[in-house]
Amino acid sequence: MKKRKKSISVLVLLLLLLGVTVGYAALSSTLNITGTSTINSASWNVRFKADSIATTTGSVTPTTAPTIAADNLNISYAITLNQPGDFFEFTVDVENAGGIDAKLGAVPTISGVSSTQANYVNYTVTYADNTAPAVNDSLAHGGATKKYKVRVEFKRDIDASQLPEEPETLNLTCSMNYVQA
Repeated sequence: MKKRKKSISVLVLLLLLLGVTVGYAALSSTLNITGTSTINSASWNVRFKADSIATTTGSVTPTTAPTIAADNLNISYAITLNQPGDFFEFTVDVENAGGIDAKLGAVPTISGVSSTQANYVNYTVTYADNTAPAVNDSLAHGGATKKYKVRVEFKRDIDASQLPEEPETLNLTCSMNYVQA
């Protein structure tokens, strides 16, 4: 009798297990999502455009002409301004040769002229049309360019008391931070 109860109990448990399994299968669903995606190659390549430097007529002759470095990210030059009215000015193209749109992340930072030197020297970096670069100015991908104008000027109409007494070397810099648009 015990064996029979045990066999019935095992049989009932197996039927119960089978019932739960069938019930679960009947009351569950598997959902699937399938798809394909293609991601194109993208590159970041905002730089000074090679061979785009043009010196403005009337500028002093530079001791070192503006030159774009091999990385196309830096320009160096050297000039001497001897007297009030002397200036040096050149234009250069910034090109987005990459595959991602770019924008100015901040207003370009210009430095190298002290408050005293600002009495007799102007140092500006603008677009070629003399407008100031602004945050979020865009530069489309695929070869779009913006022409910048760099100008260093010994002010013409200044008081003699404002002139420097000794030759001064100014280390002028301008940083333009382009970011992904």
